[in-house]
Amino acid sequence: MKNKNIFMAALASGTLLSGPVLALDLRPQAEIEGGFFSGGSGASGGFFLPFVVDSGNAIFIDTRGAIENDAVRQGSIGAGYRFRANEQWVIGAYGYYDYLKSTHGNSFSQVSFGLEALSGDLEMRSNFYLPLTGAKALSAFNAAYVRDHVLVFQEGKERARRGIDAEVGGRLPVFDEGSNVQLKVFGGSYWYGGRNLGDMFGAKLRAELTFADLPGLSEGSTVSLGVTGTYDNEDKLKGAVMARLRIPFGATGSTGDAFDPMTQRVERATRIRTHAGATGDIEAAQFVDSGRNAGRVVTVSSASGSASDINALIGAAGTNALILADGNLGLDRTLTLGNGQTLLGGGGAITVRGASSGATANFVNRGAATTITGYNPAQDVIAMASGSTVSQLSIRGGLAGISATDAAGVTVDGVDIAATSHDGIRFTRVNGALVQDSRIHDLYICENNTSCEFSIYNPNKAPYAAISSVGGRNITVRDTVIDKVTYGVFAGGEFRKISRTEYEMVTGTQNVTLDNVTISNSRREGVLLVAGKDVKLNRVTVDNSKQDRDMDLVALQGTSNVAINDMRLTGGINGLMLVASPNLNVETTNVNVKGLQIDRTLKAGIFFNPVSGISLENVTVTNAGTYGAHIYGDAWGFLGGPVSNVVFKNISVDKAGIAGLHFSGPAEDIKGNVSVTNTPKDCTLDTGWSAGTITQSPGSLLTVNGTKLDQSNAASRCR
Repeated sequence: MKNKNIFMAALASGTLLSGPVLALDLRPQAEIEGGFFSGGSGASGGFFLPFVVDSGNAIFIDTRGAIENDAVRQGSIGAGYRFRANEQWVIGAYGYYDYLKSTHGNSFSQVSFGLEALSGDLEMRSNFYLPLTGAKALSAFNAAYVRDHVLVFQEGKERARRGIDAEVGGRLPVFDEGSNVQLKVFGGSYWYGGRNLGDMFGAKLRAELTFADLPGLSEGSTVSLGVTGTYDNEDKLKGAVMARLRIPFGATGSTGDAFDPMTQRVERATRIRTHAGATGDIEAAQFVDSGRNAGRVVTVSSASGSASDINALIGAAGTNALILADGNLGLDRTLTLGNGQTLLGGGGAITVRGASSGATANFVNRGAATTITGYNPAQDVIAMASGSTVSQLSIRGGLAGISATDAAGVTVDGVDIAATSHDGIRFTRVNGALVQDSRIHDLYICENNTSCEFSIYNPNKAPYAAISSVGGRNITVRDTVIDKVTYGVFAGGEFRKISRTEYEMVTGTQNVTLDNVTISNSRREGVLLVAGKDVKLNRVTVDNSKQDRDMDLVALQGTSNVAINDMRLTGGINGLMLVASPNLNVETTNVNVKGLQIDRTLKAGIFFNPVSGISLENVTVTNAGTYGAHIYGDAWGFLGGPVSNVVFKNISVDKAGIAGLHFSGPAEDIKGNVSVTNTPKDCTLDTGWSAGTITQSPGSLLTVNGTKLDQSNAASRCR
């Protein structure tokens, strides 16, 4: 709209003033130009409006507008004064206001000033450009890099550049002096600078062939063809070709000279020169995950020496250091990270932000891809400290791939772990841990039940887990794949023994989140949570369907305040196991399931073993080997009493081997609706030493296939 207003004002001025101007053969002129340049094409147009003031001298108004590559729009409006110094020379001075809409969508303006000396054969001019608009932020050009062994940040900016250009040239004597054809050649140089920018120096060479008074065009019109070449220290070699038509308008029959210097176009850079890049002020770089300023940067590689040498180098780097791994490392002892330190593998990237601006950028380790191999099966490969991060590398061998003890705020990001002799990742009393975008696979598979089965009489371990957390809080695992392991994820409280069979919890496991975690081929439980509280299981998939031997898929033992959403379980003994732990003095309660699919379990889809306060909604169980749900209460009180307070909402069981529901021992207040299809029986009751009973309080109603089920009809219906 701004360019359009310039054009309209110029057109109106040319129409009103053409009469008196034409009296002295200085007619307004319209100009149209098009061309191709390195990187695109463009078209422009404008009006040149001269006004005679005295003795043939004149002032003029010049307007121009252009579109480049259908995206870059620019406009200019200026005024100048030209006077005849003698019969040969015209001297001029002018000033312009320029506007630009850049390819990045930013608006800039500048003022420029120039001087010119023109004759029929020789021309000289110089221009000065001064931006009026400050820098505009461009996040795509944000940059983080190492400077003097410290990670720094520079914000991306687009800046208009101040500059100067000058050229000299003139007509070559190829055509007669009075000819309607002229060939001019010019040479010049230019300089542009700006804040936090290096100087741009360049040279320019252009040639222009002009034809006047061509047939079919109004008298005084010119057609010009031109070619331009530039070379500078930034853009290197560039070129352009153009074609231009200038048409005077007003009274006809004039005898004005089409090549009169008084009406020549002003030669200047109408396009504002901008630069897009990391030109903000240099700032301290902060790790986005922790908010801490990055410390010293060191690089470790196979050339750094032994594990002891590497640990000494890392220790000397200090708190919050960035450790860049370059290529593969083989270690005979544990690599130990200090507080706040980040170990970044070759080719990996980490997000940082400017301490002042708050803008962010990815810093990329340009070293070779990294695999760290632990040769000692009795020692962990990497030990983490509080606030430390391990990112974008592979780990092989060792006791555990990664371990942390009594630490806080640790992050494992984009790590591939395999071939350990024990756990993949082991956390002990860690408060705040994030494992994301990682893969843990092909660990040691323990087939010995005596050595490897989790026991309530040794509750502090579930050995050989992909991820093990004991006594941890605020543990999150997301976007992670686990395959071919003994246990998938184990999170349990830390206990101490207080009698032969009883334990007291020292540190519980709290605020555990699994989000978009896929576990397959786990020899034992895919997910095992013991004495947990405040647990979220979102989009968790456990698939053990390709194994002959395995255990339950997801087991919650003595775990409360659990939210399960969109879980998929395939294979295994039982799909979802809900079980109490009386000897640990913790109970499983307040478990809320929304969206659960269970398929092809060897036994039950869901197993309830004295628990209470369970809500299941939108659950489907298909192809269960025995029952859709096995409800097992404790008639003797040793294991926690009856299964109670269970709500079924939109539960379907299809193609179960024996029955939709099986009741063993006491069950109380079981509510909701269950649909059973393609299954021999809707329900069954245990009639042995733990006879199944269904006790309903007033208001508790359970329907199976639309028919009420309680103690009054259970014996006849569930047989």
